[in-house]
Amino acid sequence: MDLKAPHSMGTTIIGVTYDGGVVLGADSRTSTGMYVANRASDKITQLTDNVYVCRSGSAADSQIVSDYVRYFLHQHTIQLGQPATVKVAANLVRLLSYNNKNMLETGLIVGGWDKYEGGKIYGVPLGGTIIEQPFAIGESLGVGLNWGNLKFIGPGSLRICSPKPGV
Repeated sequence: MDLKAPHSMGTTIIGVTYDGGVVLGADSRTSTGMYVANRASDKITQLTDNVYVCRSGSAADSQIVSDYVRYFLHQHTIQLGQPATVKVAANLVRLLSYNNKNMLETGLIVGGWDKYEGGKIYGVPLGGTIIEQPFAIGESLGVGLNWGNLKFIGPGSLRICSPKPGV
């Protein structure tokens, strides 16, 4: 066991829009190789009063991206006198991820609500692409997902379904 390995989250994260806003979720375990470094870590980080980010991949990389984006959004709010939109926050995450794509090992889901567009979810995977979606599911380090439990019906609706036998 390599105890000097970088902390990685081995994470499952999810963001879903619905009629009243968004729901974000993440597991809570952080690992270093096979060693569980923390069983109760918080992988959902507040960027502003109305925007949050779900973090996966390298814990250090995702934390520094979140810290920089929070700082830039605070400056944005001071200069414009109003809170930043979810799209602005997601584009800042995208910009930092893309400009540092050779050094960062993190995937993020940005979600929140603003008065202009309502609830929004943006996925920013490795490499800094930005994808606006009604829902986003992310993971790192080969953590499997049970895709049979979620079924997207249409804009703003999500049903939790029982998995089919054999799925």
